[in-house]
Amino acid sequence: RKDNKEAWDNIDIFGWMGYPMEIKVNFLCRDSILAAPIALDLVLFSDLALRAGMCGIQTWLSFFCKSPMHDFEHQPVHDLFQQWRMVKQTLRNMIGEDAPSYLD
Repeated sequence: RKDNKEAWDNIDIFGWMGYPMEIKVNFLCRDSILAAPIALDLVLFSDLALRAGMCGIQTWLSFFCKSPMHDFEHQPVHDLFQQWRMVKQTLRNMIGEDAPSYLD
C-alpha cells in the first residue's frame, strides 16, 4: 500500500438489556501525514538547541525518536512521560523559568 496504512479493530460493548454489541473501527491514514508534524517539531527544537549553544547528543529530544538518544555515560529513558517531562524542563531552563510546584 506504499504510504497508505490501514488498521482495524473491534470494540465489544453491551447494549440494552445486556445484549452484546460490537463497534468496528477502520482507520485509514498515510505515514507521511502522521510523521510531518513530528518531523517539523524535531527540526524546530534542533534549531533552537543550536541557537542556545547546545551541541552533541540532545537527550531531551528523545521524545521525538523511536530509539531514545543518549551518550555512553547515561542510560536511555524509555518512558514516554519522562521524555516529555525532559522536553518541557529543558525549555523551561532555556527561558530561566523554575519547574512548576503543585504543592501550593
